[in-house]
Amino acid sequence: MLLAVVFLPFPTRLLAEWFGEREAERVAVTLFGATLLVIRLAGVALDGYARREHLYGVQEDEGDEGELQDSRRKSLIVIIGYPVALLVGLVLPGVAVAFYLALVLFLVVPFREVALLFHRPA
Repeated sequence: MLLAVVFLPFPTRLLAEWFGEREAERVAVTLFGATLLVIRLAGVALDGYARREHLYGVQEDEGDEGELQDSRRKSLIVIIGYPVALLVGLVLPGVAVAFYLALVLFLVVPFREVALLFHRPA
């Protein structure tokens, strides 16, 4: 996983340098997306290992089950989304970059908590 994370600046730089040149842009977007996919897959594998070996230091109880299911659901959606974005990037590289950004935001933004903030009684 660390190797993929350390490699990430290289495709990011390629993407920044070649954005706008059609053929080179396709290669840069594909390499960038493949790197993001490898990082996500490694993260899911490490998370699964840590959960199986009880390395998180807390006992999983009923309260954590919903959070665990939400985390797994998000990871599955992103793992499916990256290959789709890779295929889109072969035809429409700019759209694929927007798709990568959307997937990252989907992982980072806690939508359930944001929804609770907006639906709180005054």
